[in-house]
Amino acid sequence: MMAGKNHKVFCVGLSKTGTTSLTKALKILGYKANHFPMRLLEYNEEGLGLDFSGADKYDALSDLPVVRFYKELDRTFPESKFILTTRELEEWLDSCSRHFWPGQILKGDFWFNRLHEEIYGAIDYDEEKFRKAYKEHKEDVISYFSGREDDLLIMDITDGEGWEKLCPFLGEPIPDRDLPEEDCFYSQIFKAINIQRFR
Repeated sequence: MMAGKNHKVFCVGLSKTGTTSLTKALKILGYKANHFPMRLLEYNEEGLGLDFSGADKYDALSDLPVVRFYKELDRTFPESKFILTTRELEEWLDSCSRHFWPGQILKGDFWFNRLHEEIYGAIDYDEEKFRKAYKEHKEDVISYFSGREDDLLIMDITDGEGWEKLCPFLGEPIPDRDLPEEDCFYSQIFKAINIQRFR
């Protein structure tokens, strides 16, 4: 059952590539969107998993849980739209180096640890591993959607790409307002996790 739109949208961009801005933009367009849907993560016999029935309650999902399971989401929800948010590599690495300093990722949080290890090859920032992860992920997504260009949009929000590229891809009218700016979403995540722990 769809949450509201005729198709689902999954952002498969890595953190620090404009995923927060994209999620806010999708909400403006009327999508029930969830940025970094940690509550959908689960642990099963095969390891880290995703609650696909929970995912069906949203029109759009973004960030690392989606990155990790985008192929499974594609198979589970046919006719979905996928957006790969990108960023100039050196600029992205610089942003990550300032954001994922040692100890920033909560060492005791299972989901964060597993996601970062599986996607970046490290919990904390490691330039060599992050550089490799960025290149491999981008190549993997483009290769996976080869021949299905109508299902994948590649956009660089940090370089100014916005509504004029996003809306035609989704079949939505262009809003009479600027695309939302990025903010530091991880700080909100850390705060939420700590609040949850001490409840």
